[in-house]
Amino acid sequence: MKKVLCTSLIAASFVFTASAYSAQGVYVSADFGVALANDIDVDLPYAAEDISLEFDTGWGGLGAIGYRMDNYRVEAEIGYQANDYDQAEFLGRSRSLSGDVTTTTFLANVYYDFVTSSPWTPFLTAGLGWAQVEVNDMKFPQDLRSWSEDDSVFAWQVGAGVSYAVDSNFDIELKYRFMMTDDLELADYRDRYEVDGPSSHNIYLGMRYMF
Repeated sequence: MKKVLCTSLIAASFVFTASAYSAQGVYVSADFGVALANDIDVDLPYAAEDISLEFDTGWGGLGAIGYRMDNYRVEAEIGYQANDYDQAEFLGRSRSLSGDVTTTTFLANVYYDFVTSSPWTPFLTAGLGWAQVEVNDMKFPQDLRSWSEDDSVFAWQVGAGVSYAVDSNFDIELKYRFMMTDDLELADYRDRYEVDGPSSHNIYLGMRYMF
């Protein structure tokens, strides 16, 4: 009898824990982290070879409002990311480069939570939306003036992570995201350029609060 009672109490505690950390409702979230931007190639109309742009490690931030339904979450998210230029490579030579690229994203995301009997919840995510990509003050050392331009393009993301439920309303989360946009069309006072869509590997630490 004691074994049956003990087993029932343990099972009940697992059910309570799982239900406590898989509640339904509206939530808000905020994340901040590092952005590891991939190199991008620029198609020069007057040259047979593309110029490759390299970036320093940057930073990014996310803010979202969403709704959780059992194992699924859907949300609307705004994000911002900034990466300084490191150098440009052309015809086998590297040249220093100043300025930065910033990306503002507006995404609709879907998450799937693998609810467990503990406060830890692994998850997968994917999203689609729009990005405003801005080239800011791009300048080689010998240039007399800098160049700035922007473009609006389609964007998407995929990722994975894990959250820890501090209580039934508040979660701390760590997540990885691969972010990419469509190719850009930029112009200066002389030519138009086809630019590879910026992409990056981002790692975020954040929080989520459910009302």
